[in-house]
Amino acid sequence: MLLYLQITMKDYKMRILIAILLFLLTLIALPYYIYNQKFQSSTILLGMSGPFSGGLNSVGNQFLMGANIYLSNLNEQGGVFGRKIQIIAKDDRYEPRLAIENVKELIEQDKVFALFGVIGTPVAEAVFPIAQEKRVPFVGAYTGAEFLRNPPNPIVLNARAGDMDEVEKLVSYYVNELHVKKIALFYQNDAYGRAGLKGVKSALERRNLALACEGSYKRNTLSVGNALYEIEQCHPEVILMIGSTMPVGEFIKRARKSEKIDRNVHFGLFSFVEPRELIDMVGEDGKGITFAQVVPSPWTADVDEVENYRQLMKKYHPTEALSYVSLEGFFAARMIAEVFKTLGPSFTKEEFIKQLASFSQSLDEKAVSKNRDERCKCLHRVHLSEYVDDDFFSVGKSNE
Repeated sequence: MLLYLQITMKDYKMRILIAILLFLLTLIALPYYIYNQKFQSSTILLGMSGPFSGGLNSVGNQFLMGANIYLSNLNEQGGVFGRKIQIIAKDDRYEPRLAIENVKELIEQDKVFALFGVIGTPVAEAVFPIAQEKRVPFVGAYTGAEFLRNPPNPIVLNARAGDMDEVEKLVSYYVNELHVKKIALFYQNDAYGRAGLKGVKSALERRNLALACEGSYKRNTLSVGNALYEIEQCHPEVILMIGSTMPVGEFIKRARKSEKIDRNVHFGLFSFVEPRELIDMVGEDGKGITFAQVVPSPWTADVDEVENYRQLMKKYHPTEALSYVSLEGFFAARMIAEVFKTLGPSFTKEEFIKQLASFSQSLDEKAVSKNRDERCKCLHRVHLSEYVDDDFFSVGKSNE
């Protein structure tokens, strides 16, 4: 009897051990099965978290509008190998906490294939770890954040040039071409602004210059008074501005009225500012403003893809104004659609991710593409323009 019990106990322990091993093997094998399973759905779902209400609502809504005009036209023509591409958009009001909730819902409940067009560096910084953990592609984010570029990450595909490219372009223009010496910086006091502050200081140091002074404001506020006071102290020739449209516009209006800041001071704005909206805000104070943008002019560029954007805006939103933001959304949607076209009708998520790195290289202006007519060569560049007599004109040396 005792021997029988011993054998039974050994058998029980063995069964437990086998069950544990099978469980562990399942945990190991499940992700492999999921990511290497052929995509079967007739609709490709993309998840977007953006500011569709609050002070930055125009950025979120315009980016989404630009993406949707491209996808609507694509879907009407049969989609990609018969599959439609659809964006599920959730409002985060430019608050990282809300964005985290949105992204979790998009991945776990909506089962999106990829995250698309996440707006802003603070939000991207908050949600990107979730994308990494779940191995969800992170495509076309509306941010030039360095952590999405260096080191390269296999799940990331950027449509735009990086923040450091914008910094270099603006600093080069003012220092090398206009021979300016005293540069101040107004910036958003978060990950986006602080990264820009570091980049501006580095760019100036490479030219044997130092930042004359700096001032910051809190995200999602118009509290620019303290920043103005700090910048007034150094009497700058140029004020670089890393922030969103409303606080940047508020600062410019106050600076133009300040007796301590030269009336002819130049303002250099980064691409998170929408030029038309900013000009509407500041009115006559719009003179002397240089805008850095990561897409060509939506009004005057003769690039075929931009002309297609203008035609589709007229078709789907005839009463809406053209903008840099909606054009970037259009390019981002076109870019991800082209990745799916490159893959063909049968693919896995891992095959999609593998394609991102090579596709990113093909977007570079100097890269040789076998399919140039399908891929925009105007991305990954910085374009400078100034507002003069109710229009925007390119400035600075060639963008080549």
